[in-house]
Amino acid sequence: MENINLFIKENVKDIGDSVYIAPNIPEKKLNNAIKAFKCENFYESILAIQDATVFGSAKEGFVFTGKKMIHHEYGEFIYSEIESVEYIADKKVDDDNNKEKVEKHIVISKDNKKYKFEYLIGIDEEKLTIFLNRIITEFEDYKEEDQLKIISEMSDELKISYLKIIINMTFIDDEKIDEKELAELFLLMTRLNLDKESRFSVRAYITEISKENIQSIKGLLEIIKNNSEASHHRSLMISLAKDLINVYFSTKDTTNRDFKFLDENKNLFELSDDEINLAYETVENDYKLLTEDLDDDAIKKNAKKLASTAAAAGAPLAAVYISGSVIGMSAAGMTSGLATLGMGMGMTGGLAVIGIIGVLSYKGVQHITGANELDKYKTRELMLHDVIKQTQKTISLIIDDVNYIVQKLNDTMLNHSDQTEKIKKLTYMMAQFQGALKSVDNKASIYQNTANRLHNPKVLDEERFKSLTEEPTKKPLYDFVIVNYELKMIETDNEKVENLVLKEDVTTEVLDKMSEIFKALGYFDMDNILKSKASGMIKGIFG
Repeated sequence: MENINLFIKENVKDIGDSVYIAPNIPEKKLNNAIKAFKCENFYESILAIQDATVFGSAKEGFVFTGKKMIHHEYGEFIYSEIESVEYIADKKVDDDNNKEKVEKHIVISKDNKKYKFEYLIGIDEEKLTIFLNRIITEFEDYKEEDQLKIISEMSDELKISYLKIIINMTFIDDEKIDEKELAELFLLMTRLNLDKESRFSVRAYITEISKENIQSIKGLLEIIKNNSEASHHRSLMISLAKDLINVYFSTKDTTNRDFKFLDENKNLFELSDDEINLAYETVENDYKLLTEDLDDDAIKKNAKKLASTAAAAGAPLAAVYISGSVIGMSAAGMTSGLATLGMGMGMTGGLAVIGIIGVLSYKGVQHITGANELDKYKTRELMLHDVIKQTQKTISLIIDDVNYIVQKLNDTMLNHSDQTEKIKKLTYMMAQFQGALKSVDNKASIYQNTANRLHNPKVLDEERFKSLTEEPTKKPLYDFVIVNYELKMIETDNEKVENLVLKEDVTTEVLDKMSEIFKALGYFDMDNILKSKASGMIKGIFG
């Protein structure tokens, strides 16, 4: 039986006009609907919104999830509790002009009560009836799925299998994995955010892979399917195709689409020719960011063309970027770069929100032609900055992993009494060298941490920050930041008061994301500071 979430996303567009389907729901409409329909606790599960308002606010109409339908006037209808849905078309004669007219409405039965849905704006009552009847008759298992996840937020078991398929491709090609292929795999591991043990597991697979012990692609795809929501499967496969193409292009120094591995396995990946074409065009478009001198207008033009290709394939643009960009950007970095150009990709879950909002402050920079030539390249600069960060992080992780391997080698060799003293000394020297390299890297991290702390408020004005993150989709930003502050007594104007103070042990990466959040939300803008002060004074006056 088909998954209910997939069924709704594939068929809900037929019920009427102004239907927006996740992840392509505009953020303003999504926030308005979340508040109007009281969806704060499950907004990640929203599959579609039908906007019945005249001016497009999405505060009225329908909201659909994998478990229920909500109407702004008639309330919540859990699919498993709906007994029947009936379409009624009453023919009546208008007394004024003696013309026949048809009054259409829907009757939904639930808990032995009948609910009459009439005067529905933008809805085809007959098609909505068919749609709801299919839901209640063809499905028994109703569940909500997070529509907004990126791969870095998924399980390590899934990530390992995803990487192993790409490793298989590099091995099957010529029965070896060279340095270029390794470099691309390391960069991808960084973007997917694997923990140390998972990275070691992947590296062990790379080292030990042979024709005899290679894991089957079918088995690895089954692991991916078992560790992901059905809603994510198509996006995962398009993203996998994109990452396979990138490693193939990067290591063969070609952009020729004669890619035997993908051609032979596209049926296993359940990808159409249009979806494979989308994956190719994504890689080709991303390469242009590195190889061509593109300004913001050119990047936006290319992104719009790619979005058209995605639409033709029936896939959201977000689908190809759930593992990040092939040139090294994280999913959040790619999303945020496009957000500065007004090309929002609908990914607002988890840390992707931080990525999107992290550079929205640049929307305030006016790109006036001729005013500042550098401004025209702001988006490319932001994207390349994320590439550099991801590359530096990869280097750091490789150093960490080399230390881990050397320590294991050292322990093994020292435990064998037949090793010569010379080998022991060389092993010890290698360990010292790796330790020194890590020590330098740690020192650089400390300096970066200190610098990043300067871009975050030492004492947080919680009221101001709350007012800036009150929209439901920005709530994760508040949650992300607030855990890094603690209540402490500090001296202000010769008086000790309790305030929220930045913790001492916040990591460099988290500080970096926090500084982007504060900047993007305008926390340090004078207007917001004055509004916060005024709000505090009013609250003081009126208790």
